[in-house]
Amino acid sequence: MSPSNSAAPAALLARVIAAVLASFLAVGLFTVPAAAAGYTLSASGTTTTTATVSKTLSAVYRYNGRAQKRVKVNLQRYSNGAWVQVKTVTTNLSGKASTAVKPSATTKYRFKTTKATSSTLTVTVVPGSWAIAGSGYGHGVGMAQWGAYQMARGGSSAAQILRYYYPGATVSTANNPRTSVDVQVLGSSGDPATTTLSLSAGSWRLLDGAGTQLATGTSAHRILIARTSAGVTARITENGVVRQKFGARPALYLEWTGTDYWDPDGTAGTVSVSGAQGTYRHGRLRISSPGTLPNVVNQVVINDEYLYGLDEMASLWGTSGYGGAAALQAQAVVARNYAILAKTAGLKASCDCHLYDDTRSQNYTGWKKEGGEAGATWRAAVDATRQDATGTVTVVRNASDGIAETPYFASSGRGGSFSGTTNNQDAFGTAAQSHLRHVADPYSRQAPGNPYVSWTGVLTQAKARSVFKLTWVRSVKVTARYSSGQIKTMQAVSTTGGTRTLTKTAEGWRTELGFRGSWAHTVTARK
Repeated sequence: MSPSNSAAPAALLARVIAAVLASFLAVGLFTVPAAAAGYTLSASGTTTTTATVSKTLSAVYRYNGRAQKRVKVNLQRYSNGAWVQVKTVTTNLSGKASTAVKPSATTKYRFKTTKATSSTLTVTVVPGSWAIAGSGYGHGVGMAQWGAYQMARGGSSAAQILRYYYPGATVSTANNPRTSVDVQVLGSSGDPATTTLSLSAGSWRLLDGAGTQLATGTSAHRILIARTSAGVTARITENGVVRQKFGARPALYLEWTGTDYWDPDGTAGTVSVSGAQGTYRHGRLRISSPGTLPNVVNQVVINDEYLYGLDEMASLWGTSGYGGAAALQAQAVVARNYAILAKTAGLKASCDCHLYDDTRSQNYTGWKKEGGEAGATWRAAVDATRQDATGTVTVVRNASDGIAETPYFASSGRGGSFSGTTNNQDAFGTAAQSHLRHVADPYSRQAPGNPYVSWTGVLTQAKARSVFKLTWVRSVKVTARYSSGQIKTMQAVSTTGGTRTLTKTAEGWRTELGFRGSWAHTVTARK
């Protein structure tokens, strides 16, 4: 048989088979695969999450557009090159089945029945947070208090400590004018709308702004202060009973015995101001209302009364068992410089004060510090920086022989291969000052008991998204540091591969991240 003749029967056979199949399908003897029979399984829920937060995946099962009710649907995940069963769910009256998943890593899912398979859903898992290992505490400019303590323990004098942490500055003297500063002790946002003044011993007197005496009392009396739009008011009570009332006045003054303001030789007591962090043996209180709250200011002499109440360094460090007396003296000097500059700058309109009593200025607690544990040691350190015979006090002077800015902080840290204090321009973004530049600081780490040698901060996914303005953050790293080791630049990568790089001052990063310092060593992703 020739090739041309043999092809005809084959073609004829194919046509016959096709015709038979068509007739069988027409009468329903055979069925086609599920996808061709009108069954669909649509899936939704592709999303991004963290390993600790579950996400919901859903599927809708239909036949020719009609919901398939109470049908078992399998959820599968892709693992090691194959699809494996996760769980079985049942469709509701709308043909929908949903289930929560909580993968620990990015995972592909699909829904499947015997008649249909959904498209693939990918649940992308990003870190829930990053652990940032760091050290140090504070902005990093000027004197590190724990470092100063260690230098003192090693035999350095206060002058040597100051010259080390403020390189190029001069430790000198200035006249002691016995001038006072006004320290706000109550009246900041969050403080109470009323306050009560009380005296522990001796007598007090209440004056108006013109110096006219309004009332006197003893420790048996309380003075209740409130504010109105017209000024501050006062009520004098005894055993809870109101004895006197005074209408709104622009200002009131409270003076008490045993102070420079009234009867210095009289019985000394301490004044308490409810809502304030300190108690006050010296000075006098000026009560006004520059804002919406009663504003209480303690007027105290800088070089003894104010410094005696300054709680910025542990008084115990100056005792013989600790060996840090020179550090306390250095602290007194830099605190004095700070107060002098604040006085020179004049009153702040917002608080009617030169200084706040907290870390916005310096931490002032008055008698709680002076009369507290080892208070006499701290007073001795302050007195050691005064030369009463010549009427001078010890100060730090800058390259122009002016009173130097002397910022200070708790402890230096380490970031990467760098460590130490920082340049003021790197920390604050201010014009460079020659005495506020980076110096190595091995002393902070060596100081016994330093709690800031190491710590771990947490950067949450939510915070990272906010900082870097990304929808989801896949990774974070430090890409540049200042000479101190503090963070200069950080980079974040999104789940789509987008990169965001940010550069801030060292203090800007500390504030942004909410950490003790910005000396960051390693960044580790966490679930």
